[in-house]
Amino acid sequence: MLLKTRLHEHLFQLLETRISELSVQRTQISHDSTESGKGSAGDKHEVGIAMAQLEIEKIDGQINLLQQQHTALKRIDAQQAHTQIQIGSIFKCNEQWFYCSIAFGQFEFEQTSVFCLSPEAPLFLTLKGKKVGENALLNGKTWKIEAVS
Repeated sequence: MLLKTRLHEHLFQLLETRISELSVQRTQISHDSTESGKGSAGDKHEVGIAMAQLEIEKIDGQINLLQQQHTALKRIDAQQAHTQIQIGSIFKCNEQWFYCSIAFGQFEFEQTSVFCLSPEAPLFLTLKGKKVGENALLNGKTWKIEAVS
């Protein structure tokens, strides 16, 4: 299996794990707020329920974002080889590996640090269409493209 395909699948797993963790957390908060309300009365109970509801809404927002990222990741063909930087490319610049897919940040993959950036990221927009050996300037820093896949 190609490196990019393995990386793509690993990113799917990270998203699914995070969605699952947040879903469990949401269920626990909902359960805890229901249980704490039994036998309680008054303002303290109302405040506890309101705080739990705010936390649930925050988690729902995070789950929604992760599901959108999951959908966006599905649209990328990880088996397609690239000779220039575009959506779905893995590329190396200035000794750092990047994967243009979704805004997920940095993580370790097969003993290599990979930074996942979105197609809206300024670095991607600056490097889009460039090939190995080309340079680009962003915020006063020169980015040399060392590899593209």
